[in-house]
Amino acid sequence: MIRVSEARKIILENVNLLGKEVVSLDQCLFRVLAESIFARRDVPPQDNSAMDGFALTAVATEGASDNTPVSLPIVRTIRAGDLAGSPIAESEAVRIMTGAPVPGGVDAVVRVEDTYVEAENLFLTSPVKKDANIRRSGEDIKSLDEILPAGRPLRPADLGLVASQGIAQLKVHRRPEVAILATGDEVVSLGEVPHEAQIYSSNSHALSALVRECGAIPRQLGIARDDPDHLAAMIEEGLQSDVLVTTGGISMGDYDFLKDVFGTVGVEVLFWKVAQKPGKPMTFGVRHGKPVFALPGNPVSATLSFELYVRPALRKMMGHTRLFRPTVRAVLEQDIKKKTGRRNFIRGIVERKEDGVLYVHTTGEQGSGILRSMSDANGIIVLSEDTDGAKAGERVEVYLIDSEEALCSDGD
Repeated sequence: MIRVSEARKIILENVNLLGKEVVSLDQCLFRVLAESIFARRDVPPQDNSAMDGFALTAVATEGASDNTPVSLPIVRTIRAGDLAGSPIAESEAVRIMTGAPVPGGVDAVVRVEDTYVEAENLFLTSPVKKDANIRRSGEDIKSLDEILPAGRPLRPADLGLVASQGIAQLKVHRRPEVAILATGDEVVSLGEVPHEAQIYSSNSHALSALVRECGAIPRQLGIARDDPDHLAAMIEEGLQSDVLVTTGGISMGDYDFLKDVFGTVGVEVLFWKVAQKPGKPMTFGVRHGKPVFALPGNPVSATLSFELYVRPALRKMMGHTRLFRPTVRAVLEQDIKKKTGRRNFIRGIVERKEDGVLYVHTTGEQGSGILRSMSDANGIIVLSEDTDGAKAGERVEVYLIDSEEALCSDGD
């Protein structure tokens, strides 16, 4: 039995970055950029007005006051999308809209509300500063600048930045297809009618959602029965995908055939059993460079093991460098006892209270079959292998599985 840190190290050493593909911009959200993007044009492409107002020459407004307003004729109107047209004289003004290009001779824009107009003559009662309210060409982006580096996970604003350059497709790292295989005669699919000793395959759907949530592509294989030949055939089918994730059949029972079947089909098991609770039977192997995760059958153990091991591996394969969810230190609100020797992962609820401090308490009963404990949790309390528990008032490490909910206070 190995420690959690060693298990993670082995996994991450045995998963590799996938290849690249070109996809449309609208399909790139949260994908990882495979090559740097360079600007094709200045943004903005021309000097333009930062607001609705009047474009003019600042020197023409010198000396303007309430008692001696300056008057300039308005010679034309320029809307956003219009060409700037011919330069204006120092004694002229142009009505201009936000985003419209400024013509030659202009070095300032005055706001509508700082002026008044009579018979197409502009009146100003205070001088205008040079460069006021003008956005200069290239002040956001200069042509040929690197605007996004390779390896960046693409956020909504990044896609807008790319679109400002007229780029419709990007080269990104490929997303892995993850085959999901449930095992066991006691498990039935949704839509089937279970007898009193059977259960629905909840793990299949939770794992599929977890795969999708981290950006990969789930592929449901169904349920393998407790028969070595059938199990071997289903595993072979799953290994057509980039990653295989199984759940159940990896413990010590008479009908837990999975570990032996892995040997039959050529999966090299790199570890079996991790010093953790829940999820001790967690197993990892490879075949021809493809990672194979055998997760326990208990629902909490399966989803927690996915969070700890499968999710970081998938993120590495997709090009991410931040592989793990964030952790925080929170004040424990109750005593927790445990045995030494295994790292415990306790489902908890993290809250930022009125004093601005993060607090955490458990979701209640922590059995590995109590899926509700995972559903209610927004964080996982981590207690190390070497401790026998923690006391109320201590600060403990919490692995956030819903950081937005945990860190935001009411009204944020």
